[in-house]
Amino acid sequence: MAEPAAITQAKQEAAALRSLIDDVEDQLDAAIEEYNYAAAMLAQTAADAEATQALLSQAEADLQRVSAQLSERLVEIYKYGQLGVLDALLGCGSFSELVDRVDWVERLSGQDAQLLAEVRTYRDAKIARSVELAQQIEAQTTYAAEAESARVKVQERLVANEKALTGKEAQIAQLVKEEAERQARLAAAAKKAAEEAARKAQLAARAKAKARAAAQSAPVSVPASASTSDVVSIALKYLGCKYMWAGSSPDGFDCSGFAMFVYKQVGVSLPHSSRMQYGCGVPVARDRLQPGDLLFFYNPIHHVAIYIGDGKMVHAAGRGKGVRVDEVPTRSYNCACRIIR
Repeated sequence: MAEPAAITQAKQEAAALRSLIDDVEDQLDAAIEEYNYAAAMLAQTAADAEATQALLSQAEADLQRVSAQLSERLVEIYKYGQLGVLDALLGCGSFSELVDRVDWVERLSGQDAQLLAEVRTYRDAKIARSVELAQQIEAQTTYAAEAESARVKVQERLVANEKALTGKEAQIAQLVKEEAERQARLAAAAKKAAEEAARKAQLAARAKAKARAAAQSAPVSVPASASTSDVVSIALKYLGCKYMWAGSSPDGFDCSGFAMFVYKQVGVSLPHSSRMQYGCGVPVARDRLQPGDLLFFYNPIHHVAIYIGDGKMVHAAGRGKGVRVDEVPTRSYNCACRIIR
């Protein structure tokens, strides 16, 4: 008997929602990795700022020292009445204005002119470096905030779509229930046959799921050196761990957090950003891949996996998927690098 049109339409709408959720989950993965990259860059800029603070302190000390020397000379000029220079001094409203005047430099001795040039140099260097540093921090802070805002928006879209799917599935369940009741009233025997078929289908689905899980959990034998073999074996220990945004422990991983955690177990420290992890190794052509190599996907990069050999990879696949083994896809593949050589 043909399925009622209302149920068919509801199922089609649910399938469309599931497809949309898959697309939004990919967008969320990209937004998460964009935020990870922005956060890592902000941390790096902050570290640069701390290192630069010593240079700013030295520039301030140099400025104070040379300014004091120039001030002493100006007192001498005033004291001994070098009138041409004195007139220039009296025409300035501040010490900074005096330093910027050019018309009276020729009236100074060579030593005095050199002092003035040093004051200008140290002052301008301090101002330029301070402005540059402030602009860098402001830009990175804005970048990180925008990345987080984008992630939140994608997350909100995902939640809204999942809520819509839940409602649609409830509608399907209600329609199926009503149809089942109608069919039961028409023929009890037909209902019993349908229940038996459903029971068998459920058993078959469970058996298929168990077989698939067993296949995914089987250890993969790959020819590799001891260190890269350790990377693969450690990664496979965490099959089934759940996916968690910004996660980097067995309680939950995102893609770059999983790669970072696995390599940390063999003594290699990687940043928590797939884009930055690519820069930590030597680029490798796809036909030269070896177990333990890192695989990167999309452009710009926003997903990373660990190659385990035989065209397969292990990775934190996404929300609702967790850590699992998959075939290396062709459509989204970007590049690869080798960390342990």
